[in-house]
Amino acid sequence: MRGPSRLRTVVPVALVALVLPAQAVAHGRGATIALDYRLALDPATRALPGVHVRVLDGDRDFGIGVDPGVRLVVLGALGEPMLRLDGHGVWVNASSPTATADRLIGTGKHGWIRVSGGRTVAWHDHRLAPPPVSTVGAVGRFTVPVDIDGHKAAISGTFFRVARPAVWPWVIAAAGLVVAIVVAVRRRSLRASLTIGLGTASGLAALLLVTTFAARDAPTGGVAWLQLGGAIAVALVLAALLVRLRGRARVHAAGVVGAVAAAVSISSLPVFWHGVVISTLPAVAARGLCVLSVAGGAAAAGLSFLPDFDEPVRVRRPLPR
Repeated sequence: MRGPSRLRTVVPVALVALVLPAQAVAHGRGATIALDYRLALDPATRALPGVHVRVLDGDRDFGIGVDPGVRLVVLGALGEPMLRLDGHGVWVNASSPTATADRLIGTGKHGWIRVSGGRTVAWHDHRLAPPPVSTVGAVGRFTVPVDIDGHKAAISGTFFRVARPAVWPWVIAAAGLVVAIVVAVRRRSLRASLTIGLGTASGLAALLLVTTFAARDAPTGGVAWLQLGGAIAVALVLAALLVRLRGRARVHAAGVVGAVAAAVSISSLPVFWHGVVISTLPAVAARGLCVLSVAGGAAAAGLSFLPDFDEPVRVRRPLPR
């Protein structure tokens, strides 16, 4: 396959790759990859008999499960019964104003409605909204009253506001990477390998970012499989192009990979101005990967347009008469 034909294959794949991750992010975590607050459950809440409580989706949702034989009733903001977990499943009180406000049940229904046959439930509770303050440290409390087998108890905890990270070290790191690339690209012999290396590195960094965001407390309490599956599918297609193509076409494909990595990772920029990063990686590692995927990916995309990698123009010579 000649170079122009190869590129005709790369371009449609690139367009698909740019769309899929954006859709995955739109249906995935979105802005909740980074927050200013961390929620901590009280020791008494963690020790509730037969009840297991978690805070999910960037400290915005509750996840609750009960052991067999345990009956738990969660009370609403007005003290009314809102949720019930027992041996017959999960029930929502359609007459509860809190259940309606938290969109646990639609309007027009009455009484207890069975929504699941299991013993776990996850929902967004407005009582987990932190107070609008700028002080760093413990800034407030939350309490959700419950009834466990007829005994009154509470799910409670503390809001902690985390200081925002310093941005200037990451700006310096990105600038240093760009300077190193500019110095290296002055050597013509390094341009092709540099472009391929940057495209590959930025693509791997972007994939790791998406994967570690998706694996950390999705709204259901599990993994955001749509976001994760879309990212892996795109990565496999682009990796296959890098392996299959040769010469100038491989360099152009590396530029496409870099462009996709940078475009996908732009949505991760909030990790630089929020103190809590919702990822399975430490916050510093997530920010470093974001620098590599955005700066390295943009550099790979730009380098792939150098005249060195232009396809030679074939001049058709007239046939001898």
